[in-house]
Amino acid sequence: MNAITAVPSPDLPGDWRLPLPDPILLRAWSSSLALRASSQELAPSTARMYQAGARRFLAWCAGESCPWLAPDSLRAWKAHELQANKPASVNAWMSGIRALFAWLVETGQLPASPAATVKGASRKGKRSHHSREALTVEEMRRLLALPDASAPAGKRDWAILALMAYTGVRTIECYRADTKDLETRSGKLILNIQGKGRTEADEFVVIEPVPEAALHAWLAARGSAPGPLFTSLSNRSQGERLSLRALRWLVKRYYSLAGVVGNKTTHSLRHTAITTAILHGAPIQKVKALARHASLDTTMIYFHEIDRLSDPAEAYIEY
Repeated sequence: MNAITAVPSPDLPGDWRLPLPDPILLRAWSSSLALRASSQELAPSTARMYQAGARRFLAWCAGESCPWLAPDSLRAWKAHELQANKPASVNAWMSGIRALFAWLVETGQLPASPAATVKGASRKGKRSHHSREALTVEEMRRLLALPDASAPAGKRDWAILALMAYTGVRTIECYRADTKDLETRSGKLILNIQGKGRTEADEFVVIEPVPEAALHAWLAARGSAPGPLFTSLSNRSQGERLSLRALRWLVKRYYSLAGVVGNKTTHSLRHTAITTAILHGAPIQKVKALARHASLDTTMIYFHEIDRLSDPAEAYIEY
C-alpha cells in the first residue's frame, strides 16, 4: 500500500488537502475491521455500521466530484445528510468515517484525521425517556419459567435469560462472556464484563442466587472446557460461541412463547433489570453501578421515567 500524499489546495493558501483513499486501502480497512471483530474489540454489527458510514460518505464525495478529504468536505456531507435523516443516524455514520480516518492515521496513510475538528450533529430536543419498554412482572415470570431445565439447551437458555434479567448485561456483553470471566469475590459470584466501548473485561456484575443457580446448571451441562460462556448446541457449530444473531433470536422466541407484548427487544431485559431495582428502592449510586453508566445523567432518566408515572404532579391538582 502506498501512503496517501498530502497536496496543497490551489484555492486556499496554506490549506493541505488529502485525496480520497483508493479501493485497495478500503479493502485493507475492511480486513482490519473484520480482525477487530473476531478478536472482540468490536461487535460485528459495529464493524458493519462503520463500513456503511464510510461508504455513504465516499459515495457522496464521488457524486459531488469532491476529490479531497478535508474538514469542510465532511461538514458539507453532514449538512446534506441532515436534510433527510435524524442527527442520531448521521452521527452513527460519522463514527464510521472517523474510524476509517483513525485507521489511515494509525497505519501511516494520513498525517492527521480530517475529522478531528468536525463536531457531530446536534441532538437538541432528544428524548429524555427510553424508546424500549420494560417487561411487566408477570411477563418476566412467564419468560423465566419457559426454558426446559431438563435439557442442555433449556439450561443454557435459562442461564442467558436469568443473567440478562437479573444483572442488566447487554446482549453484546453476554456474547463476549467467557468462562474465565466468572470468579468469586468476597463470597459473591461475579462476572467480569467487557462493557460498551471497552476492549477488555474491566467491569463486573454481581450474580445473585437465581442467575447463579441457572449458570451452575448450564456449566454442569456445558463442561469445564475454557472458552465462550454460552455456546452453540447445533450440529454444525457445536461448542462455538453463540452468535449475536442467535442470542437475539433466542430471546425473541421466548418473548413470543411468553406472550410478551409491546415495543420490547433483547435490550428490554436490561431496561427491566434497572427499572426493577429502582422500583424496589435501590439508591441511585447503586443503580448506576448496576447499569455501569458513564454518566449519572443517564441513570437519572430511569428515575425520572418511574417518578413521572408513579407520583405525577397531576395527582396533586385539586379544585
